[in-house]
Amino acid sequence: MSGKTIWLFGLPCSGKTTLAEGLLGPNTVHLDGDYLRNTLNSDLGFSKADRTENLRRTAGVAQALNGQGFDVVASFITPYRSQRELIAEKIEDVSFIYVNAPVEVCEERDVKGMYEQARNGEIEGFTGIDAPFEDPEGGQIELEVRTATHSAEESIKKINTELELKFDPSHIFIGRWQPLHDGHRTIIDSAADNGKDVIIAIRDTELSEENPLTAQERRELIEDVYEDHPNVETMIVPDVDTVAIGRDVGYSVVSVPEEVAEISGTETREEYEKSELLSGQHFED
Repeated sequence: MSGKTIWLFGLPCSGKTTLAEGLLGPNTVHLDGDYLRNTLNSDLGFSKADRTENLRRTAGVAQALNGQGFDVVASFITPYRSQRELIAEKIEDVSFIYVNAPVEVCEERDVKGMYEQARNGEIEGFTGIDAPFEDPEGGQIELEVRTATHSAEESIKKINTELELKFDPSHIFIGRWQPLHDGHRTIIDSAADNGKDVIIAIRDTELSEENPLTAQERRELIEDVYEDHPNVETMIVPDVDTVAIGRDVGYSVVSVPEEVAEISGTETREEYEKSELLSGQHFED
């Protein structure tokens, strides 16, 4: 089964890499412009011919990965229309996403100071300053996202929705959440903040010293914490004590990192009153 390629292009610091990382799944390979420039294509400069050769090689790698069943997300400036046409010829199934941000916004985001160096003449041929970026023509792109006015989460959701993509299956987190604490939030946020669809399943445990919060109380606390995440849903499930795991059926089981597992819900319950837990006073932020 062949994979597909999503090609994100736009000015330096427009947000391509951030969006690419949010589209990654277990069967997806990220081809990043900076990385390939320092490895496979380290022999190339920044003339138009060398830029085109850089992209031609990358397109070949993407097609090879697609042919082996891997999906690819590529994030490259890709400033010329002719380069996009070349990529479309090289990759059988490619969708172009224009990551559109004004140059002044990109310059504000530039933590490396590349734009400033280009304006001072320290870097030559810098796209957006002294090298052109050709806006795409109508039929050349599948979608345009504007990262100056929309969050990464919103842009990722738009890409997934408009292109009917689902690189990564929904994440489901099952637990007692007695209470939800910063350790839980670390692992949930790793998916939720990247625009992934998240389901938080709340075990309907009987009330006891170890389980002082009702399922509905825990649900309301979690929904308060994630009220700004439309991709996070909650559900109350029976107090399951066994989860059967199938093999090679399209999903993966991920272990909680050791430093997260060390955060104790028991210690949190001992330190705070129930009312303090329900109001979120135990969260660091």
